[in-house]
Amino acid sequence: MPFPNLAGKQDAEPLVTPAEHSEYRHTEGESGRERLPAAVVLCYSRTLMDYLTESYDGQHVGNYYGDLYAFADADYSVGVLGNFGIGAPATAMLMDELIADGVGKFFSVGFAGCLDETIEMGEFIVCDEAIRDEGTSHHYVESAKYAHASDLLTEATIELLRERKEAFHVGPSWTTDAMYRETKEEVQQYAEEGVLTVEMEASAVFAVAAHRGVEAASMFVVSDYLGPSDWEPKFHLTREDMQHLGDTAKDVLAASPH
Repeated sequence: MPFPNLAGKQDAEPLVTPAEHSEYRHTEGESGRERLPAAVVLCYSRTLMDYLTESYDGQHVGNYYGDLYAFADADYSVGVLGNFGIGAPATAMLMDELIADGVGKFFSVGFAGCLDETIEMGEFIVCDEAIRDEGTSHHYVESAKYAHASDLLTEATIELLRERKEAFHVGPSWTTDAMYRETKEEVQQYAEEGVLTVEMEASAVFAVAAHRGVEAASMFVVSDYLGPSDWEPKFHLTREDMQHLGDTAKDVLAASPH
């Protein structure tokens, strides 16, 4: 059986386009398109979203699911979208709607489980490609093992981290929809392949960006360690690391041309 079930659907005409839905949504409520940021941080952590909106002056932008906030110190050209949940489907839907309204860059940030025990807590993981073990990406681009981050935005991220002498690693992630079905065999296999992390959004973010012709990058902080025989959660130790991650993503987007 092919996946998706109807082979070749990636180039087929959709029943409802993001632009059509955007037009309906903005006629039914407060429009925010006139002050929409050109670049958006995708944020899955409520704590990080609270930190960014409380630390930087700006304004709420309607009319989107979740909360979209534009930063004043970036002339409202950079914003953050959060409080919409987690996972590939919701993220892809919101990217489509924002792209239809004019957003051209996305930076997906959050926690990730780590498959490499040599990586220290607090070190950033720059994801250059992600295993497509979720369902959403396959509806956007032809099925393959990996989806790839945008070269320009990823290179800009690496350059900034080097300038600031940050501790970071560059490598692949494993994106999956089913957190509680991450098996010991998969963890061992992907670790042996050099996959650094596991999370729930990156491959879909990259696939949507590729399909729509926009840029997308992703970066994580380690929240837990996954080995073939045990699980070591560290979420409670990452508060400051996560805040620094959000600051850095915001800075990368602010420094990139819009």
